[in-house]
Amino acid sequence: MGVLLLSCTTSCASDHQVSPWGAARRPPLAAYIAPPDLDAQLRAIDVEADELGLALEVELRSALPRGQGEVVLRGYAGTDALGRRTSAVRVATPRGVVMAAGPLDSARVDRSQATQLVPSLLPGEEPDATEQLGVFRSGTDLNGDGAPDVVLRNEAGELEVWAVHPFGAARYAVELAMPPRFALDVDQDGTLELAGRTRRREGDPIAPDLLDVAGFEGDRYTHRGSAARAFHAARGVELERPGGGGAGQGKRQEPPQDDAARLRRALEQAWHALLAGRPAKETLAALDREPVPPALEPAFSAHRALVASVAEVDLAGTPDREEPRGAGGAPTRPRGASETPDRR
Repeated sequence: MGVLLLSCTTSCASDHQVSPWGAARRPPLAAYIAPPDLDAQLRAIDVEADELGLALEVELRSALPRGQGEVVLRGYAGTDALGRRTSAVRVATPRGVVMAAGPLDSARVDRSQATQLVPSLLPGEEPDATEQLGVFRSGTDLNGDGAPDVVLRNEAGELEVWAVHPFGAARYAVELAMPPRFALDVDQDGTLELAGRTRRREGDPIAPDLLDVAGFEGDRYTHRGSAARAFHAARGVELERPGGGGAGQGKRQEPPQDDAARLRRALEQAWHALLAGRPAKETLAALDREPVPPALEPAFSAHRALVASVAEVDLAGTPDREEPRGAGGAPTRPRGASETPDRR
């Protein structure tokens, strides 16, 4: 009887808080993280693509930094309910599907989201150039920050650049006077700058060529950096010379004689001067001293307003036209953050 009583006392007094995780008494963080499995991520993408009726168009493979595994980029094409061509991008690492862009729903009014994979970002505006694989390939480090980058394009031809990390992807902020639609190596350093220029409207009697570029500095593409400002300064000097104007001219031409050509050059000079960092007040005052015939007044006023908006950007210290922000409203690219675009 005494033995039974002793046994019961010992049992009732025992510690029932014994942890299966040992002295830590709680599971380690690794217990909540799935083991890396790139093949499983790709199988999940295959299932989803089949459900959405998407066909694989291009697959690119690259490596994450510091031996963190492989990254796979896939570009898809499909057809929506209205018979329009759609596109989608999926990016996977061993840790997950870190980017899922598109396809856009047929009923969606806002078509600005970029959902087409650009295999290679090559210098120039030719549409075919960006379809070739070259040095500046999606999946490689395009700007020297150490992360693989992905280039996307929307239906209007505007570009986005995203950084890929093991657990997510994040869009780079772009400070540019107009949407980026192509790339240039303006300083011949082997790194591309994003570029955008005005689209010429039919019937525009002046039609200035207003080009802006944004180089990568810090954690974003910006037209305030040294490479971009040096480009605009050099472009302004070229326009000030007799016969200046137009990209790539090697011949000296006669100064423009007609009013439209004179105003075109004046607008381009003011544009590049402002983006090079010249004083806004003096630059716009010089532009306003140009005689404007009544027939050209509407066109000139519209272009002058665009040029002046660049001055307002510099004076305010923030872009007049902000690029769409990433998930969470953050315009910058925090290291390792996940900013996957909406699928639809």
